[in-house]
Amino acid sequence: MKLLYDCTELSYFNDDDGHRAGVFYVALNIFKELKRQNVDITFFCDFRRYFFMKNVKEFNDIPLLKEHSAVNLLIGWILFVSRKFPYIIRYGLTVLARFYDKYLYRVNKKNLAQLVSYNLYFSPFTPPSREIELAELKRFRMIHDVIPIVEKGMSKNTKDWHNKVYNTLNNHDYYVTNSEYTKKDVLKYFPFIKEENIHTTYLGVNDSFKPAEIQADENYVFSLCTMGKRKNIIYGIRNFFKFIERNKITDLKLVLGGSTWRRFEGVLNNELEHIDKSKIELTGYIKDEELPRYYSNAMMFIYPSLYEGFGLPVLEAMKCGCPVITSSTTSLPEVIGECGITVSPENDEEMIKAFEKMYFNSDFRQECREKGLKRAENFTWEKCVSELLEFIKTKSV
Repeated sequence: MKLLYDCTELSYFNDDDGHRAGVFYVALNIFKELKRQNVDITFFCDFRRYFFMKNVKEFNDIPLLKEHSAVNLLIGWILFVSRKFPYIIRYGLTVLARFYDKYLYRVNKKNLAQLVSYNLYFSPFTPPSREIELAELKRFRMIHDVIPIVEKGMSKNTKDWHNKVYNTLNNHDYYVTNSEYTKKDVLKYFPFIKEENIHTTYLGVNDSFKPAEIQADENYVFSLCTMGKRKNIIYGIRNFFKFIERNKITDLKLVLGGSTWRRFEGVLNNELEHIDKSKIELTGYIKDEELPRYYSNAMMFIYPSLYEGFGLPVLEAMKCGCPVITSSTTSLPEVIGECGITVSPENDEEMIKAFEKMYFNSDFRQECREKGLKRAENFTWEKCVSELLEFIKTKSV
């Protein structure tokens, strides 16, 4: 199989921040497994990330389709050389690039001509370029969730990246969802898409996620997410403190991991000003190789999200043998199964009771560990990609 793989998400490989998050890891692991299964891969990249991708030496063995448009190259180069500039400058340049992409972009004939050699295109997230849309390709794309639509409806803001993501969905391409819940939402919000053109394949989890040697100096509850309202972490924090105060617990703290936690301190001060801040540790961005230790050493992992397309951190925690408390909503029950506790993400008492059961019942925690480790074995990248390739083959006949 000769596959044109949209590597735009992989261009964040050298970043050390929030861009290396869920979608990035999905793109990376699907690529690695496709390569392991000897799929003939050629990279294609969004012009804005073209120079970023060319500077990732880890992918030099995979050919990258050349960008022929002089204007695209200039914009891509400006975005690349400004990567160390202050955030406000980088943001302004990004907005200008999006404006160009929406209103001024012109199809490049040389870019279009080089696509003739391919008949299959796969994107782990990024919407197709104009040339990709015009080419005679069978197009397959992953849809991870429809969160922006659920939260605020389709945006008409030209600076809104999701505006392009969803406006490029159509009734003739093929789509892969990461949970049955996401598939259901796609069919609900995009009824023009045929159900037979959507396939669900669950994500995998890296082999690097496994139980690590216990080295914790003190007991802690761990959470890993961004500060967005959808992640509902204020709910988790509030009920953590209600739980320790009600039960007069002094030997437990809350460790919050994520690249935006430092900016979250102001939110904590405003919303939960009376809590004991010494009981909270904000780690900032946690490197990939360090994450298994945080999961493994935690007494429990909490993930009280209001909406998830899949919920990869829950699976990572299970793979490390960490007991999990998560929400009973959207896709999360598909991931956790019967291996932990699910709660209503808006019911304080349910969350407090879940904390109490995990904390006071060591036998139950051990049961969650064992069940979680066993269930996590069903979520592999090999299985994910094998099902993806089978779907591509079926629809390419």
